[in-house]
Amino acid sequence: MLIGLLGALLFTGAAQAYTCPEIPIDQRIEAAEAVFVGRSTGFTPVPGDGIPQRLYRFEVDQEVKGDVGRTVDVRIPVKRRNGGQVVTPDVAAGILMNRTGGGWFTTRCGITDPGVVLAEVDQQKGNPIRLLIGILILVAVLTYSIRKVKRRDPQATLRR
Repeated sequence: MLIGLLGALLFTGAAQAYTCPEIPIDQRIEAAEAVFVGRSTGFTPVPGDGIPQRLYRFEVDQEVKGDVGRTVDVRIPVKRRNGGQVVTPDVAAGILMNRTGGGWFTTRCGITDPGVVLAEVDQQKGNPIRLLIGILILVAVLTYSIRKVKRRDPQATLRR
């Protein structure tokens, strides 16, 4: 009986805790309506459907997804059990957010290291283009080199 009571208490505690799903950053960015890297300039306490929240104002350093402008206000719960997070002023953060009730909203699950966000976006957009440019440069250099050798010695072949 004691084991059952302890198990029930542990299960209830886990159910009440706010946990972030373990989803890769690329899927989290895909699921968000807007993503940016920015710095908090402060907050204002606001009521939020029984869950105390703060309305943080961010200066946007770099838009990643969506059109958020130079500054954006984002609601974030206060209490950790509701997904709350304190955002340190003037420290860069990656913010993944969605619209709720006409404004932007996120939880601690949507606040992440800005380097991780930027690296993922750069990886998604940049690698195929860089590979294509590299191949084109390689073809151009080889074509130029072969023509240069043939001009010097018309009898030359690529074999040695």
